[in-house]
Amino acid sequence: ILFVITPWISFYMVEKVFYNPISVMNKLAFGLNVLWYYIIYMILLLIFNRVKWALLVGNVFFYAAAIGNYFVLAFRGTPITPADIYALGTAMDVADHYVLSYDKAAIVATVVLLGMCVFASKLETYPIFQWRKRLIAVLVTVLVTAASAFTLTRVDALQSKGVKVNFWNQKLGYTNNGYILSFLMNIQYTIVSQPEGYSANKVNKIADNYEVTQGSNKNLKQKPNVVVIMNETFADLNVVNHIKTNKEVMPFINSLKENTIKGHMLVSVFGGGTSNSEYEFLTGNSVSTLPLNGNAYTQFIKHKVPSLASQLKQEGYDTMAFHPYKANGWNRNTVYPLLGFDKFIDETSMNPNGEKFRGWYSDSEDYNKIIDVFNKKESGKPLFFFNVTIQNHGGYYVKDTKFKEEIKIQDEKATDTANRYLSLIHESDRAFEKIINYFKQQKEPTIVVMFGDHQPKLPDSFYELLYGKSLNNLSLKELQKKYKVPFIIWANYDIDEASDMDNVSANYLSSMMLEQTNLKLSRYNEYLLNLRKTIPALNANGYVDKDGKDHEFSEKNKYTKLINEYHYLQYNSLMDTKHVSNTLFSVGNGK
Repeated sequence: ILFVITPWISFYMVEKVFYNPISVMNKLAFGLNVLWYYIIYMILLLIFNRVKWALLVGNVFFYAAAIGNYFVLAFRGTPITPADIYALGTAMDVADHYVLSYDKAAIVATVVLLGMCVFASKLETYPIFQWRKRLIAVLVTVLVTAASAFTLTRVDALQSKGVKVNFWNQKLGYTNNGYILSFLMNIQYTIVSQPEGYSANKVNKIADNYEVTQGSNKNLKQKPNVVVIMNETFADLNVVNHIKTNKEVMPFINSLKENTIKGHMLVSVFGGGTSNSEYEFLTGNSVSTLPLNGNAYTQFIKHKVPSLASQLKQEGYDTMAFHPYKANGWNRNTVYPLLGFDKFIDETSMNPNGEKFRGWYSDSEDYNKIIDVFNKKESGKPLFFFNVTIQNHGGYYVKDTKFKEEIKIQDEKATDTANRYLSLIHESDRAFEKIINYFKQQKEPTIVVMFGDHQPKLPDSFYELLYGKSLNNLSLKELQKKYKVPFIIWANYDIDEASDMDNVSANYLSSMMLEQTNLKLSRYNEYLLNLRKTIPALNANGYVDKDGKDHEFSEKNKYTKLINEYHYLQYNSLMDTKHVSNTLFSVGNGK
């Protein structure tokens, strides 16, 4: 009897943590969830052949899955998906900077778990199946599991019944479909398959339509140093809705006009997934072609991949990456050499007594390292320096008495975490002025790019305050506001000037930067700049056309062919290791 009722109780426990009332769930989704709970408990019964141990292990397994999802939701605002398994190590590295607290739902789930385990522990431990019956049970379980798994691949049939993966609002999808069913449905989207119609010859034919060109600053007498700062969780929340504060949050960046191009751009991640924004900037590829919630660094870059670093090496640059935290985060120590970086320095290169906020090195301390590197570098030898900061990393519940919180939101409903976050951004703005003033005084031409990797995971109630509505009711255009971050291109020599650029995305930014130099642009750079004329911005959620209209990738329209061609080039760059197009990605033999 206990074995029969426990899967139902586990179902309730898991969804309780998710604040999901199972009574309103789609009926088919409800039934499929219950079926998978029985399947998993049955598999455990066949392994242990003891009801007691099958229930105890199953109960703890489902509780761990529920609580894990509870904390991931608290950290980044989206639930666990299969692709997150690859990033488990990075998640554990930063977990100690967060405050873990149980709310009422998690406490109820814990009580339910303890109750189920107490009852299960009272059972006698004797074999359930003799070997013949056990063999029959195995065969039946395999057949039921295979049939259930096959059902999950019948996407169109399930969708017609209201059961589908919600690609751009996973939280809502998990609410509608249940946690276990949603997780299992997402598995099929973790595999990279060759795009329909792809061939290496097609990629080379597309490349033949472009030439290696030169940036617009042809009169620049020497190759400029290239400094790229991807600022951790650097965002301007006014893109969602205007926020009244006691003082300006980013006075210096807002004042920049001379030799400056700036605005807001789309990225593909929210609240976490930093390395995906790195990948988009460095390669010109888009995370939209990866599996759902996939990560290029942890899953796919196991070989050399063309990037801005490898391209600048062809131009005679030294290439260095820097991150003032652990080298193995997001596999950077393995990935950076494959992208073309000669050297990678991490937290071990920092002054251990340097300035930190909430345990993270401050942007100012980070920039001290940049200044030190440039003061020691060989004169006349161009350097590409790629820096990922750490100051604004999540965990805003942690108050730091050493950090002065200068920004206050003029709304009594605003949270302390939001004030603390904006105060950190204010500090980032102050530090950025410091690094810009340093390069203003340098004789060597230098171009600086700074951008955020994603917006912060602040309480849903704060974002709902900004939107003035429930996050479950956002349109695609409204949702995309949560995926916009600032970018700045600045140089200590004459470049174009532009403010308030809005239709941009991370995959285009490095090509836009190269335009403002005297360096060569590859055929891929030229392809991207041409694509941007028609599809000026895109991310994992969808894309924006030249008329400013938002589209999901599932739409079939006049832009579909362009999207597919772009997919071909990215697949060639990342996945087709034997046929990577030297013509497309190289500047060594072009005009």
